[in-house]
Amino acid sequence: MANSGCEDLRGQEGESFLYFAYGSNLLTERIHLRNPSAVFCCVARLQDFKLDFGNSQGKTSETWHGGIATIFQSPGDEVWGVVWKMNKSNLSSLDESFA
Repeated sequence: MANSGCEDLRGQEGESFLYFAYGSNLLTERIHLRNPSAVFCCVARLQDFKLDFGNSQGKTSETWHGGIATIFQSPGDEVWGVVWKMNKSNLSSLDESFA
């Protein structure tokens, strides 16, 4: 993926927000299904977090019939993902995709 002009991510304001994605939302086609405004910014690393599968109580999802990707604080670990720049109009559809 080419960088789309998000070299300096600080101070991004206005009608957009930055979203750190991992799991299935790494895939362009997947994120664009419900969030068409998403523009790839960069590959990113989230320090002191760990990728796991299940919900916050460690249980599997009845909807997905298994564990869903989640992250939790874990000193010394890291999660790699990507940053998408998205229009604020996509906030509700992004929230719904995790319901």
